[in-house]
Order: sequence, then C-alpha cells, then structure tokens
Amino acid sequence: MLGATSLVGSEFVASSRLGLSAAGRADPRAVGLRVERFDRLDLSDPAEVERHVRSAPEPAVVNFAARTDVDAIERERSESTTPSGPAWAVNTLAPEAVARGARKAGKFFVQLSTDFVFDGTRGPYGEDAPRSPLSTRMSWYGWTKSEGERRASGAGADLAVVRISYPYRAAFAPKLDFARWMLARHRDGTLPPLYANQQISPTWVPDVTGAVETLVLRRAPGVFHVASPELTTPWEFGLELLAHARGSAVEVERGTLVEPVPGSGVAPRPIRGGLAPGRAQRLGVRLTPWRLGIRELLSAQGRGR
Repeated sequence: MLGATSLVGSEFVASSRLGLSAAGRADPRAVGLRVERFDRLDLSDPAEVERHVRSAPEPAVVNFAARTDVDAIERERSESTTPSGPAWAVNTLAPEAVARGARKAGKFFVQLSTDFVFDGTRGPYGEDAPRSPLSTRMSWYGWTKSEGERRASGAGADLAVVRISYPYRAAFAPKLDFARWMLARHRDGTLPPLYANQQISPTWVPDVTGAVETLVLRRAPGVFHVASPELTTPWEFGLELLAHARGSAVEVERGTLVEPVPGSGVAPRPIRGGLAPGRAQRLGVRLTPWRLGIRELLSAQGRGR
C-alpha cells in the first residue's frame, strides 16, 4: 500500500485484517503502525513507482497517498498542456504509474479519490456521474485527482476507485480533520462561522477500511462512493458535534460559502456537492450516517453523552 501514514491510510493499517506491506517516504513503523515490510519509494518518480508495483509480491495494491492541501495546491494551477508540480506528480502521475504496474503484474488496484472531482454545482453525485471538466469552479486539487482517476482507468488495470468526502476520525495526531478541527477551534474560542449553504456527505474514516478490504478480497472493479448516505452542511454538522461534545446546545454562527476570485490562490470548494453511495452498500459495506458518526467519534474519544 501507498500512503500508510496518511489520515485515512493509517486507519486502514491500524484496523485492517489483511496482511499489509507499505511503500513511500515515511515508514509507518516509526509511528507505531505495524506492517510486514516497508520499502522506501519516491512517489514523484513514475518509473520508480511502476517498478515497485510490478516487483512487490502482494496480489493487490491500495493507494492512499495524495497531496491534499487544497489552497496550497491551488497555487500550482497550470494552463499548460503538460502540467507539473508536486500535486500533479503525486495525485495524477503516481496513480497512472501504479495502474501500469498493476496491469503488467496482474494485480488488483484500489485508488482512493475524492468528491472534489466534481465542481459542486449538481450534487449529490452518483457513482456513474461524469467527472466535471476543468473550470474556475473546479479546484486544481480536484483536477489533479480527477486526472489521476482518468489516467489510472486508461492504463487498463483491474481497478476500483473509492471516493470519499470530508473524512473524519476519532484521533490522528499529525493532522486535524474536518470534525476535530471544529472541536479544537471551539475549545480555544476561535471557531469561525460554519457554512450553512454547502452541501456535503462526510466520511467516517473507519468505513473506508471495510470498503477497501471488501473490494480487495472480491477484486470488485468500478467506482464506489464511501460517505454518509445522508447529506448535511458544515454548520449543521458543527451544531450536532459540539452539542454532543458539551452535553448541551451551543451557539454556532452561520456562514456562507462563496466562489473565490479566480487567481486569488484560494481553492473553490464544491457548494452543492456530496456523494450518493450505492455500490458499496450492495456489497455489504457499512456506511455510517453523519449523526451516528459523530456519536462514534465522541464515544471513541471517551466523551460521548
């Protein structure tokens, strides 16, 4: 697997029942994650990535690795017909290289992706919805992930794409996620207004482990949306989360998400977004509604009420 120390990948390593090996820049064993083997790998080198996938003994490869700082990535936006930059290398060229190696070695490939492959004008999006074309409403992050999907699919691998949306989990020291950021900012009194006009379908990260395991064991190809089957907004999610964390209702200021000025360096976010799941559930994968996810998060932190 690639991206073993990421927000989602580290949960997979910690809870998966599969025997796992990892490759990438950071050794998961250094942060207490157990893998059977670790290989140093430069994900920005497509030839090296393809060679590794072809030579590794495992029958399947899962790619959790990605550049995800959407505003930093927005500053890499390119009008060139041959884009470059760190996000393009990791989010686009690396999945294509993995897919080439997987095809040549007869391996099954699971690529993690995002709801940002849609511009957020017509959501929620089903698994058969076409990815959005590049425009001022489409973030460069979303475009690099979209092109990663397209190129991986075109490489002819036996491929499953797992799209997630606003992932959150109970604990992950290196990085705050969607929900724990709200808790931290509310705790120190710096919580800004939360968007009340943005439609989202947050992903409870433990659900991804079940989905990926099922897809690997069944070698089930296709596109799979792993997200809350119920929609919400950041404002509604924050109200519920903070009320349960504190044990009483809280005041949260309503905000409005607007499209940023092109060229400002601020990435556009999907406004009418969200993922409509279906295929994963038909395979028996658990998808946690966002209200239940909040309760599970707080229970795991030892403060649910």
